[in-house]
Amino acid sequence: MSEKQLETLIAIIGAASMVAGLILVFLMITLFFGKIEEIERRVATPGKELDFRRRIWGNGPIGRWLRILDVYAFLVFRHLPRIGPRIESEWGDELEPLPRSLKLWGIVPYTATLVLGFLFFFSGWYLGALD
Repeated sequence: MSEKQLETLIAIIGAASMVAGLILVFLMITLFFGKIEEIERRVATPGKELDFRRRIWGNGPIGRWLRILDVYAFLVFRHLPRIGPRIESEWGDELEPLPRSLKLWGIVPYTATLVLGFLFFFSGWYLGALD
């Protein structure tokens, strides 16, 4: 593969990752948001951080995005070795175990968005757009 072909391929990957990431963000704040609300309903106990943030952020597009980020942070960071139990105790309680499929609705789309964002910026860096 020549250098020109490689640059063309990376440019296509960068553009595709940007478009796919934006579509995924749109889907997350519209169609997939019901699953996030279900997770919030189950883990955001009164007086905890997730319940407080749900009332602060509201239900607009930016508020929904921040609520998705909060649920993602709760689901992922509570498994960190030393600070995980403290995060879980301050942010919410999983009184009844969440089904794995519901946890995946909270983790997979946001992780995919992060990966697509990384691909977009990496392709821009490789092509010299960030110089």
